[in-house]
Amino acid sequence: MNKEELFYIQSNTTKIEAGKVLMSEPFLNSYYFERSTVLIIDHDENEGTLGIILNKKLPLGINDIIKDFPKFDGDVYLGGPVSNNSIFFLHTLGEHIPESIEICDGIFWGGNFNAVKALIKNGLIQHHEIRFYVGYCGWDCSQLHDELENNSWLVGRISSKMILHTHPSNMWKSFVKSMGKKYQLWDRFPINPNDN
Repeated sequence: MNKEELFYIQSNTTKIEAGKVLMSEPFLNSYYFERSTVLIIDHDENEGTLGIILNKKLPLGINDIIKDFPKFDGDVYLGGPVSNNSIFFLHTLGEHIPESIEICDGIFWGGNFNAVKALIKNGLIQHHEIRFYVGYCGWDCSQLHDELENNSWLVGRISSKMILHTHPSNMWKSFVKSMGKKYQLWDRFPINPNDN
């Protein structure tokens, strides 16, 4: 991994915007956010922020969750605590899925779900081109700002290819290692400090 692929700077000095990534500090004690990497999908100073957790893979496939879905070897991830009875998706298929929104270079959010099903049924989507998420993350206009001020998150940018091509179990640790000497001890901290 080279410096061009991943670059982080301290959270409370970085502008929040779609396509940036939040990295939780190592002791953030939360079922959803412990050692999580969150992609910002949308941010509005007055409305708040929407994101999706990238690295919490569930032990289920998409066919386990949606019974009438075409047979597909698609992973499902825990996207966040909001609307966790709904499925969301990131993909690299752009205009092939109408109503998609480009979040960052070559990574798209959502789109017409019936088009996704039709493309899968016809064998036109590969498992590495799409990821499904249960729920999403949401912050009101002041909540995320307060969390950044409390240093709960670092904000940075990763290359588009790393969003869908970094193995979820290694994502947080890999990104921490790339952040330089200032953060080199983060990945060595135990998940539970009492285990020390």
